[in-house]
This record gives sequence, structure tokens and C-alpha cells, in this order.
Amino acid sequence: MKIKIFPLTTETTLAQRQLQHRQRQRQLPQQRQQRQQRQQKQQQPQQQQQHRPRRIMKLQRKHKMPEISSWLIVVAATVAAIVAFAICCLPQPPLALAAAAPSAHAQDESELHHMDQHQPDFIIGESEERDHIAHHLAEMQNKEELLEDIRDDTAVNVIPEKDLPKFGELLQNVTVPVGREAVLQCVVDNLQTYKIAWLRVDTQTILTIQNHVITKNHRMSITHAEKRAWILRIRDVKEADKGWYMCQINTDPMKSQVGFLDVVVPPDILDYPTSTDMVIREGSNVTLKCAATGSPTPTITWRREGGELIPLPNGAEAVAYNGSFLTIAKVNRLNMGAYLCIASNGIPPTVSKRVMLIVHFPPMIWIQNQLVGAALAQNITLECQSEAYPKSINYWMKNDTIIVPGERFVPETFESGYKITMRLTIYDVDIQDFGAYRCVAKNSLGDTDGAIKLYHIPQTTTITTMAPTVSLNTVPVVVVKYNKEQRYSSNSNQNTNNNNPYNYNNNAHNNQQYNNKAQRTKTKTMDQQSSALNNVYVGATSSLWNSQDHHASSTARGRDHQQQQQHH
Repeated sequence: MKIKIFPLTTETTLAQRQLQHRQRQRQLPQQRQQRQQRQQKQQQPQQQQQHRPRRIMKLQRKHKMPEISSWLIVVAATVAAIVAFAICCLPQPPLALAAAAPSAHAQDESELHHMDQHQPDFIIGESEERDHIAHHLAEMQNKEELLEDIRDDTAVNVIPEKDLPKFGELLQNVTVPVGREAVLQCVVDNLQTYKIAWLRVDTQTILTIQNHVITKNHRMSITHAEKRAWILRIRDVKEADKGWYMCQINTDPMKSQVGFLDVVVPPDILDYPTSTDMVIREGSNVTLKCAATGSPTPTITWRREGGELIPLPNGAEAVAYNGSFLTIAKVNRLNMGAYLCIASNGIPPTVSKRVMLIVHFPPMIWIQNQLVGAALAQNITLECQSEAYPKSINYWMKNDTIIVPGERFVPETFESGYKITMRLTIYDVDIQDFGAYRCVAKNSLGDTDGAIKLYHIPQTTTITTMAPTVSLNTVPVVVVKYNKEQRYSSNSNQNTNNNNPYNYNNNAHNNQQYNNKAQRTKTKTMDQQSSALNNVYVGATSSLWNSQDHHASSTARGRDHQQQQQHH
């Protein structure tokens, strides 16, 4: 019997209690109909309960002695008491409630008098006439005999532990990539007539019983192999399938074992939390973010696309950096480029995302040669190096005038990232082309220029001469020899002539003839020497030119000169 006592507040009026009583009265027919349905189920034909025919027969011909008890319910004046009864016997006897006389449990007469005035409301499941109780009591001849029969019918045969089903193998934990098929195997020996069931532990959901799939999940199936293995298959495994699974045998007490299904998921980079391409001013701080999901949790690694070093927060540099956040302090133009966020957790494939870091800075120009010289009619090239981002506009100027490309002036630019090489080629340099040239670079952050001076280099003619080589092989040398006899003879003849005037003319005539002959010989010799000296060719050498010939020639010229002086 169950007794429920519901306290009421002091403000509850009698009208409210009457209304509640009428509502309970309207529910009585429905309750009575439910009890009749239960009685019909309990009195089904014998063939529907073949496993216990003896008990059903005895229950049909014998009745359990209903026990009659009395209870004292003490409640306050403003409290409603509800009494509920549960009858266990077949057929179910009629039920009646009777108010007993006051007993010693009452504390005083005033309290009993108060209780009589406020009788509690009773909900009676089924109220029949009191004569039915006497009828059932007459049918029960011996209460003890009935109880003994019931004990015999309800006795459970105890099966030895060795004959009960048992698990042949442990339920193994399984790890499966998402999208594949998971297989959980439960091996049971000596199952007999007991049943095998698969359950999801965390949700307490029955998945299968024997060969029947209970769950509505169409991805699950059950197979029975070798009469002892019960295999639960889950197709197209999802991350939500991860958890504990139980294989259960419906013995008394129940036997079970559990296994864990681990669903591994390849890494996946989340677009929303991960940084996109970033534009930042040179000298500022920047933080690159990367977020990824997967099971197990993936590891985040940062690398530069070109293999350059990454500046670390501690001031050092490294090829790779592990962490979801990469902070670069005081960014410069060397840090500009593509950074790769790589996520991996050991489950292929590894994924990555490219984040572009763009650094903005005004133009800067470097000039290697600020002075360039050129000669007239020469081709010359002027060159400047520029760095800027966003990309700059580049041009050349001379005398505050922009140089327009033409036949003689050809400007060119060569780009490599944020670096630009500017070249101006001048063909056939003219005198008017000399002067100062400026290379200019402009972008949205500023502009700058650099100057190069082109000056004139005068032309000089350099003539290289070589010493002439004279060949004396064919040059004859005539030497006039004077001996003492001739000299003395001449002197003596001169003296004789002086003494003999008659012989003066003859001597003079002889001396004149001699002198003319000597003069002709000397002249001829000198002409031949001049002719030989005129035959000189540059770069030629004579193998016959030696010191001996040179000495002989010098000696002959010396003697000739001496003879001329003596003659005069």
C-alpha cells in the first residue's frame, strides 16, 4: 500500500477541496477500465504461457488469501490525505474502506472530535459491496496451503556457474578513421537460450538483440559468425559514433563487457578563426592565427613558403615555429611573403593554408655609380636600384624634364618582388647629353629620387713608334788613305815649286787634280750612304748588324773626317 499526503495551505477553501474531489471522481471510470484490462491479460489461455503451465493452473483454481489490515492516518485540519492501494492477488478482490473507531492513538477528545468533523477524502480504485470480502474468505480453506503451493510454483531452478554463458574473448577497443566501417566483435561460449544484446553506454540505447537491429540507425547491422561471435558493424563511421559500447548477456545477474570505439578524424583548418592575407605598415607588430580541428588534436606548424627564416618572439630566427599564434615584432620588408600554416595529427592527409603577409613602405633608391663618364658617339647605360611597396611608378628626368623613350634614349625596368632595377641607355652620346640625370620612384606612401652625373671624357690619339733598323750590308765605304811619303812628297814638291817659280803652275795643276779626284770620291761615298739610310722599314731587323760592322763604319767615318781637316 502507498500513502501520499499532500499538504494544503491555510488559504485553501472548502470549495477548492470539493472541486478537487469531483475531479478525482471523474477519473475513477478510466482507472477502473485500466484495471479490468490488466485482469484480462492475467487470465489469458493456458497455451500462451507454456513455460509455466502448473503455476497458471493453480492460480486459476486457487486464490491468494487477501490480507486485511487497518491503518491510522493522522492529518492536520488543512491537509488532504490520499490513500492508494496495490492489490496482488488473482482474481483481484473488491476493495472497501471503513472508518475505524477512535483509539488510543488520539491525543485528546478535542482532536478526535476535530477529525470527525473533517473526514479526509478517499480515492477508491474499485468500490464493491462488502459481501464480496466474505465470499473470498470462505473460499480460502487454508491460507498456509495456498502460500506453500505458490512457493513451489515460483521456485527458480539454480543453474551452476560453470553451465552459464561466458565471454570467450575480451571486447577489444577499436580505432577507425571517419568514413570507414567499424567492427565490434563479442565472443560468447555456451549461450544456450540466453540472448545477446548490444548497447550504447553513454546514451543507454539498445542497438541490437540477437539478430534483430533495434535502433533506427540504418548504418548499424548485426552478424552472427561461428555460432559464438556476435559482430556489430557500423558503416560510414561518424565522429558522433565515438564512445563506449556494451555487449550484454541476459543472465541473472547480467553479464557484460564494454569496448571503446575511437573515431579518428584527419585535420581540417578552420577558415573563420584562421588569418587571411594581411597588409601592415613597416615597423608595426603582427600576429598570424591558425585554428584546426581533428581527432586527435592536430599540431600547428608555421613555415615560410620560400624556406626563409621566421623571426621568433624572443628575437631569434628559425625555419619552423610550432603554435597556433605567430607574433612578429617590428615587421620589416624582409618579413614580407607567404607563410604556411600546416596542421597534422598523424592521420593523413596533412593540410595547410597559405597566409600572405604584405608590408607597405615608401620608395627607397640606391645608386652604385653616381659619376659616369662617356666619350662622344659612345653608348652608355645609367642604373638605379629601387625598393617600394605598393609598387612604385619609375621614370627618368634631365633638367626637370621627363625623358621620353625614343631612338637614342631607352628606359627599362626589371621587377623582382618589391625590388626594381631602373636602367637608361643613351645611344651615340652627343655633347648636349652630358649633365645630371635623376631616377624617380613614387607610390601612395611617398616618393624619392637619385642623381647620376654624366661627364665628357675627351678623346686622345696615341701613336706608337719603333726605332728604325738600318742594314749596312750593301753600303760601300771608301776610305782615302794618306801616307807619309805622299804627304812629304807633296810638301817637298810645294817647297820646290816655291823655290822654282817656273814649276809653280805644274805643281798647282797637279794638286788641283788630286783634290778634285778626292772630292769626287768623297761625294760619291756620301751619296751612297744617304741612299742606304733612306731604305729604312718599321719593325724590321738585320741579322748582319753587329758590333764589328758598326765599329768598322765608325772608324772609316772618323778617318774620313780627319783627312778632310788635314786637307783644309
